[in-house]
Amino acid sequence: MLLGHLCIIIIVMHSSLFFKLFPPPKFLLMPHAGIDISDDTISFIEYSRPVGSRKITKYGLVPLEPGIIENGDVRDEAKFIATIAEVAQKNKLFYARLSIPEEKAYLFEIEVPPGDMDMITQNIEFKLEENIPLSAADTVFTFDLLPGDHNRPWRASVSAVPRTYIEHMISIFKKAGIVPIAFETIPRAVARAVYYKGLEDALIIHSMKTKTGAYIYSDGAIGFTSTIGAGSTESDISKYVDILTEEVRRVYSYWLTRNGDNGPIKKVIVTGHNTELVTNLLRSKVADLIKVEEIDVWRDILDTNKYVPPIDKADSFDYTSAAGLAL
Repeated sequence: MLLGHLCIIIIVMHSSLFFKLFPPPKFLLMPHAGIDISDDTISFIEYSRPVGSRKITKYGLVPLEPGIIENGDVRDEAKFIATIAEVAQKNKLFYARLSIPEEKAYLFEIEVPPGDMDMITQNIEFKLEENIPLSAADTVFTFDLLPGDHNRPWRASVSAVPRTYIEHMISIFKKAGIVPIAFETIPRAVARAVYYKGLEDALIIHSMKTKTGAYIYSDGAIGFTSTIGAGSTESDISKYVDILTEEVRRVYSYWLTRNGDNGPIKKVIVTGHNTELVTNLLRSKVADLIKVEEIDVWRDILDTNKYVPPIDKADSFDYTSAAGLAL
């Protein structure tokens, strides 16, 4: 269940490998790491799962050589497998939930008639080709049902990914000694990490080294995503914040136009690389429009009143995706 709302992982008939290998009870109880793969870094976290409070037992950031991964595509498979294998052996990682980069996912919303999960799943599958350039047989998809009136069509927020990408990543990680137990798009993983009770509609800014994601969290799900081809390690950080400011204003206006009856986005949440600097600079640029805050990554994940995490606040932002994946 994602963020308190229904989240069903659906693997279409041609890619039901996860359910064949891991029946649901064993699948859900299996200890696993959250591994986030970007073009330049691998980050991972694994939590203990005691009856009491959660703790971080394994974590790390591993840089990737330029050219190994480009725009989410593995370009040098041998080097990537060798890097993952070294990480797995050194940290005793055996099972993992893996990130899917924005470039590999399609996000859309559709209306579905009220019904049981089988009916809703079939309805979404029938409509896939109307919304993405892939056939149902070539697609893996997940969806969230958004709150609504049972007497009217429901809304589903759907994330779809090419089946070939999933199969390729399964093969790569198994060669490296890690068994993938699930996949999740980066926007959903980030939303899982930054969510806290009472969070209203928000624009999540996920700054990375070479790109930036903008995700709208609404009604318990990700309802919109966009990616900016500039990251928070730009030599001219002020120019980067100017680009980011323009994107925040654009998305804010778009969402207000689309969802005028529901009101505007309530706040901007910043996380990812260079979070503190980006937050401070962006806050001054959009103060006339909306509140900007940096998120405490551990806020709803760890009880920091009783436990001091081994990753300090300044570094925790770089683990946001992995932190969400590991939950």
